[in-house]
Amino acid sequence: MQLSVITQKPSFVSGFHVTSKRRSGRVAVAPRALFGGGNKDGNGGGLGGLGNMGNFMENIKKAQSMIQIEAAKVQEELANTDFEGFSSDETVRVIMTGNQEPKSVDITEAAYSQGNEKLAALVTEAMKDAHAKSVAGMKERMAKLAQSLGLPQPPQNM
Repeated sequence: MQLSVITQKPSFVSGFHVTSKRRSGRVAVAPRALFGGGNKDGNGGGLGGLGNMGNFMENIKKAQSMIQIEAAKVQEELANTDFEGFSSDETVRVIMTGNQEPKSVDITEAAYSQGNEKLAALVTEAMKDAHAKSVAGMKERMAKLAQSLGLPQPPQNM
C-alpha cells in the first residue's frame, strides 16, 4: 500500500510514518505504526494500546496446553472406567469403557435357552444400555472438566 502526503520534512501523519523519500514533490508514507516501530521515539509497536499482545498470546498458549493436558487425563480416566449394561431380564451383561469400547459380554444359560433371535435381541439391549451409560458418564466427566476450567456448561439435552 503506497500513500502519499505533500510535505517537505518527515513527520507523523495519522499513524503513518512519513519517510524522506521524495517522488515528484511528494513524500511516501509507510504504515509502520501498525506493525511496530510506529511512534516518534521508535519504541512500542503499533496497534495503539494493544502493545502487550505477546503476553496475551503466551497466556492463550498456556491455557490451551493446560486444557490439552486435562483432556488427556479425562480420556485416560474414561478408558479405565467400566460401565455395565444389562438386557431387560438381566440374562446378558455387556461391559463397555468410558470411551464406548466394548470390553466383554456375559451370557447366562437362561439367555442361550431362549433361542438365537431372542438371544440377539438380549445382547443388543445390553449393548445399548452399556453404551447409554458410557455416554452419560463421558458427558458428566467432560462437564466437570469444563466447569473446572471455567468454561461454559454444555446444554443438558445433548
